Amino acid sequence: MQDSRTKNTIRNISAGLFNRFISIILPFINRTALLWILGAEFTGLASLFVSILQVLNLAELGFNTAIVYSLYKPMAENNEKKICEIVSLFKKIYTIVGTTILIVGLVIIPFLPLIIKGSYPNTINIYLLYILYLINSTISYYLFAYKECLLIADQRQDIAKNIRTIIEIVRYIIQLVVLLVTKNFYLYVVIAIIGTIITNISIEFVTRKKYSFYKEIKKKMKLPKELKKQVSGLMINKICDTFRNSFDSVIISAFIGLTAVTIYGNYFYIYTALYGIMNAICVSMSASIGNSIVKKSIDDNYKDFLSFSQLYAIIIGITTTCLLCTYQPFMKIWVGSKLLLSSFNMILFCIYYYSVCLNNIRNQYIAGNGMWSKIKSSCILEAIGNLVLNILLGKILGITGVLLATIITIILFNYLQRNKIMYDNYFKNKGINVYYKEQLIYLFLTISSCIIAYYLCSLLSMEGFIKIIINIVCSIIVSCIVFYFAIINMERYKHTKNIVNGIMKNIKK
Repeated sequence: MQDSRTKNTIRNISAGLFNRFISIILPFINRTALLWILGAEFTGLASLFVSILQVLNLAELGFNTAIVYSLYKPMAENNEKKICEIVSLFKKIYTIVGTTILIVGLVIIPFLPLIIKGSYPNTINIYLLYILYLINSTISYYLFAYKECLLIADQRQDIAKNIRTIIEIVRYIIQLVVLLVTKNFYLYVVIAIIGTIITNISIEFVTRKKYSFYKEIKKKMKLPKELKKQVSGLMINKICDTFRNSFDSVIISAFIGLTAVTIYGNYFYIYTALYGIMNAICVSMSASIGNSIVKKSIDDNYKDFLSFSQLYAIIIGITTTCLLCTYQPFMKIWVGSKLLLSSFNMILFCIYYYSVCLNNIRNQYIAGNGMWSKIKSSCILEAIGNLVLNILLGKILGITGVLLATIITIILFNYLQRNKIMYDNYFKNKGINVYYKEQLIYLFLTISSCIIAYYLCSLLSMEGFIKIIINIVCSIIVSCIVFYFAIINMERYKHTKNIVNGIMKNIKK
């Protein structure tokens, strides 16, 4: 069941990035068509319903991640009996979770008008549309989604990613054709449901062939005490993430209206697309890091952690610079001047992106060590702080307040507090000040490259896609020069370079 960690990581990253590319480009085209054909209110309504259901979904309440964590050891030991027990338990949990989400989702239906300020399209039945979105959100729980954990724990996420990529290509193309020909939003959503069904059935078929030893165990099983502890921590963690990602749209809809949701949603879409690429890299490394934590010493993992953090800091520094220099020019071409945010809010989105990405490498080590129960208090504080500040600042400052609330809570409760928890519980004898010192250097370099690149790009008087391309090239060149000459003499650089060389050698094989 196992291949080399590096080979699997490269394979997973490649499949993850290609899937992310497809899930950025095609939905972007469809969102543009939806905006142009049906209008901003339809786009805002779709964004709002997705946000509401994300609140309910809560990423399987964290059970998926906890189950994958519990499968690392039996997978490494080829303990087929234990694997069957864990996956069978997961199936039962998924059925219960799916049913709970469905029931709560139905209960929300009478309250839909209360969270939409102003008017909404009178040609659409918001209750029927919401039910279709609810079906698409819950159907996976009943259709073999639990089996994907086998692929993830076996470091073969690439298989599931490739399946999703193929089906998503077909689905988005059909949706676009339907939208152009019929302008029927109901049919547009029904096609998404069909795509979800086909995806889950396809993954089930592949896992049945690859893990033929798996047989469902019918006997009554209880969630192990340790796993229950981990799930409770993960559940709170997922609630926190959902508050951050979904309640923004709900607050904006309630205080400002659907058009404002669309404007915010357009910028958030670009942010999500770029963040998704970065997160795909980290998630593809998760099983490899989990395996490394089991087999390697804390000292070796600590060196890897700092080097991965350096490599990742360079990447997010470059991408943040590119985002800053291309955000407004791209949005102006895409949605027009009437649907633009202020330059200040655009900069806040860039800060939002950078602050969220700072946590990605650390999160893989928290997940690999199963430390979710230890970060519960941090997650609760972030969730409460984010919601309270969203309401207070959102009501006073609108979209600016929502962005500020999110950035403040991410830095205080996610970045700072969870870093301390990880060091206190895993890298116990290592000084956290070393990590912060290096992170401050990377932050300074990012700010420097942003200022220099933004100034140079502002000197260009041209418009359109040519300006965007030149801005990207300028941003990459400037940030690479800034980071290279600053980092080349750092102690960490040599170890990071060795990791990169090792990855490149495996790619060439």
